[in-house]
Amino acid sequence: MRNALSLGFVGLLVIATIWALSGVNRERADFVFTNGAEPESLDPAKVTGVPGGRVLRALFAGLTVQAPDSTEVLPDLAESWQRSDDGLTWTFRIRADAKWSNGDALTAEDFVYSWRRLFAPDTASKYSYLLWGIAGSEDFTSGKTRDPATVGVSAPDARTFVVRLREPVPYFLALTAFYPTFPVHRATVERWPSAWYKPGRFVSSGPFRMVLRSVRDRLHAVRNEHYWNAANIDIASIDILPIEDLTTGLNLYLTGVCDWITDVPAHAVPELLKRDDFKPRPRIGTYFYRINQKNADPVKRRFFGSAKVRRALYFAIDREGICERVLRGGQVPAVSIVPPGVAGYESPMLPLRDEEAAKRLLAEGLRELGMERAPSFSILYNTQEVHKSVAEVVQSNWREALGLEVRLENMEWQSFLKAESSFDYDISRAGWIGDYPDPNTFLDLWQSGNANNRTGYADEGFDARIREAAKTVDAAARFAILAGAEQQALDDMVVLPIYYYVSMNCVHPWVQGLRANFQDRHNLHFIKLDRAARARAFRN
Repeated sequence: MRNALSLGFVGLLVIATIWALSGVNRERADFVFTNGAEPESLDPAKVTGVPGGRVLRALFAGLTVQAPDSTEVLPDLAESWQRSDDGLTWTFRIRADAKWSNGDALTAEDFVYSWRRLFAPDTASKYSYLLWGIAGSEDFTSGKTRDPATVGVSAPDARTFVVRLREPVPYFLALTAFYPTFPVHRATVERWPSAWYKPGRFVSSGPFRMVLRSVRDRLHAVRNEHYWNAANIDIASIDILPIEDLTTGLNLYLTGVCDWITDVPAHAVPELLKRDDFKPRPRIGTYFYRINQKNADPVKRRFFGSAKVRRALYFAIDREGICERVLRGGQVPAVSIVPPGVAGYESPMLPLRDEEAAKRLLAEGLRELGMERAPSFSILYNTQEVHKSVAEVVQSNWREALGLEVRLENMEWQSFLKAESSFDYDISRAGWIGDYPDPNTFLDLWQSGNANNRTGYADEGFDARIREAAKTVDAAARFAILAGAEQQALDDMVVLPIYYYVSMNCVHPWVQGLRANFQDRHNLHFIKLDRAARARAFRN
């Protein structure tokens, strides 16, 4: 291609192309994209990461689907819905032609089963809390009641799905387009409880059905002929490549092996910004560091348990330098937990870097703890160039400003998630993309008992604020309560905000319908391909 990057990647281009096109005899899928990592699961109730979410949105469908260019939702398996005047009852009308990928009828009872399963203690879903606004659901998850029928979901008939809430949830409709709410095929799940998602058994409801999954190679799926809107799905087949190395992904993109890549290496950003197919946009997400307050090492547990120590770590980080010299894609230093841009909400904000304050706070914290010196510790990050580069800057900041001995440790995605979930880390790289366009999605994370908390932070006052916000109907009053909760989280330095995300997609011009949106969430339902244009671009 005439406008390919001159980045000195000639050798890598050749290697990457050979890697992609040899070793296995196969035709190129109609649409190919990189996914950054293997999904941790193909079970909608078990996934929490962005890579898994992309896969699930291709294979499953929900009551609604997010519009391609906004945070609004459109009808999907539900053709219509109604909300009661008090906001407590939602009634969804399931399409008469809704089917599973094996041809079975998909009914309202499938949603009843799947949502009850999401809340079941045995499922151990990290996202069950997301729908605790449904009557009876929290008590069922916590074990206060063992009867799934107490959860406020029902199916009066095959096409009617009714949800009863314990209090109005202003973002409830947005949740019906989010993958934890996607239904699963009961007969398959119950026949193979721990292996129902394997090829040959897998039954799904979305625009594509999986036919092959080769770990560390690709997931291959084809258009699901039983999907209710199959006639309007343009893509015939997809290959999802779990490539962690961003340079490899970029090279595959430049040689036409991929139609879309979801991230790019930081060193390539200045050149990529000159291209029309790379336009970073603000994204509802924050990159931060988790601090393990439940550390198995008693010395580290005391050290990280000090709010002054945590604040010292925050003030020593050069966020502006990270954004300007490492990332270079328009990222903005994070001084809050909730990113800017959520309509009607204003976050309380922290100051930026202050080395003197960092030194003073660390000294005070150590003195109060009766410790002569800080313990050595490590920063854990999942394998990716940008996470390593950011960790190296933070390591240098903490060493030079505070005299701390900090090691770096990287793991591939699956091991990283396991280490975080089991609190087997000191400080870990993390990030959160809004599950729905509301500040609550960034704040209820830090409630005690929330499976996505993974810091050990627990405060009754903070929990009370989140519960109070959930019961508050007035929008302005609710946002004020959430702002108070965020202020408390910042005062307690639950996590160390570093920067606000921007989308980093590269999309070839023959891909139509993959549009920028605040959540950077893209459903393949809406994509159309100009195959002739693709053939012309790579003819030589």
